[in-house]
Amino acid sequence: MNIDNDCTVKKTENFVETVVDDELVLLHIVNGQFYSLKDTGRTAWDLLDEHPRFGQLVDAMRQTYDVDEETCRNELQTLIGDLAKRTLIEVS
Repeated sequence: MNIDNDCTVKKTENFVETVVDDELVLLHIVNGQFYSLKDTGRTAWDLLDEHPRFGQLVDAMRQTYDVDEETCRNELQTLIGDLAKRTLIEVS
């Protein structure tokens, strides 16, 4: 998935979440499946609330982790594409 800096990424209402140990566990309330986010995936999920634009999210992740922009952008696009496919987030 190729996402522009100005694209908005927002969480849907298709889930409930809880923390188990160091993992964020999401229960999809429509299909009943569980998903877990750890480490950088969990950080990105948490940062979405404050940084809804993709470019803002990339910048926030780069401030949190020592990562070059291209790697960060590519990894986030993969994560967001996966979460969007599972209808946990929407990209517009």
